[in-house]
Amino acid sequence: MGDADLGNLIIFAVVLALTAGLPALLPRLPVPGVVLEVLAGTVVGPQVLGWAHPGPVARFLSDFGLAVLFLMAGFEMDPAVMRGPPINRALAGWLCSAVLALAASLLLAAAGLAGAPALTALTLTTTAIGTLMPVLRDGRLLGPPYGPFVLAAGAIGEAAPVIVLSLLLARAYFGWQALIMLAFAAGATAAVLLAARARAGYLRALFARTMHSSGQLPMRLALAIMILLVVLAERLNIDLVLGAFIAGAVMRAALGEDHRAHMAARLDGIGSAFVVPVFFIASGARLDVAALFSDWRTLLMVPLYALLMLLVRGLPAALLYRGALGPRQRASLALHLGTQISLVVAITAIATERGLMAGSQAAALVGGGVLTTMLYPEVARRVLRAERAAAPRLAPH
Repeated sequence: MGDADLGNLIIFAVVLALTAGLPALLPRLPVPGVVLEVLAGTVVGPQVLGWAHPGPVARFLSDFGLAVLFLMAGFEMDPAVMRGPPINRALAGWLCSAVLALAASLLLAAAGLAGAPALTALTLTTTAIGTLMPVLRDGRLLGPPYGPFVLAAGAIGEAAPVIVLSLLLARAYFGWQALIMLAFAAGATAAVLLAARARAGYLRALFARTMHSSGQLPMRLALAIMILLVVLAERLNIDLVLGAFIAGAVMRAALGEDHRAHMAARLDGIGSAFVVPVFFIASGARLDVAALFSDWRTLLMVPLYALLMLLVRGLPAALLYRGALGPRQRASLALHLGTQISLVVAITAIATERGLMAGSQAAALVGGGVLTTMLYPEVARRVLRAERAAAPRLAPH
């Protein structure tokens, strides 16, 4: 390891501590941790202070963090919470979002304001449900009727873009590549079903015995499955995010209800405490902020993307959830679903690395995601607070 890599690791370690310490010391700070990590990476990166230039070690940790991010996303998928009307509305809403996003992206491309319309559209259909979870818990919004709908729609806002991203990044769309994708999907479904059937009996007892031991067998097994599926996906010319996502779904199916909370805490420990923030910091360091601020039209795309994220995800929510949620709850749901940062960073990082998207556009999209994360959850909180304040006045005497 050279001096440059050592210097990068020192800077990354300090930034990791600072981005976790600031919210702890300033609990009223209205900036989510993910936003702090991206912004901090941008500040210490080569285009601002020039303290950190991500080298091989930082890139490896960043790629590993990206894989763990999608492993955690796959593990969070809970079919029991979402079955029935929540999942049906979530799927219909995401398909409507995909149509709106593609139309908006094609218009931007025709106007010469953006490129890569398919990938741009995909970023607009995401939802940062992982970032929203603390907000939803603190606001006691996870119970019915609101909780199942926002969880289902948010989960689809993470899962569907991952699957579509793998299709878009495939080197060929027909012939053998299509058969490979179908075979991979069938194998993934079979793996999830087998894991669900195997979790009873001896396997359940084995996990219970080793969950809290120093060996941490379930955790090591999850990482082993993730690495194997990521390598297999890469060999098959399928992007790593799908392999990592499926690994999370397999581990969730393999664990019983009584062990999932413990496993989630361990994944959160290695992911949120270390490698996932490294990915966001490194992504911030790689953002082409110079191009973003060198052209006023590119800079104006930041609020435009933030608005499009709300419209693309929010309009279907406002229409499809009539009869299930009240007007203020639908408005809040639209704002929550329009909150996008994690997958926006991930998709743009992959797209720029492969030369499929200009760095300036990626920076504008990430900037839009930062705005949604800073603004929309707070506006949603105020909308729901107004509804609760109005409820006693509307109640019959």
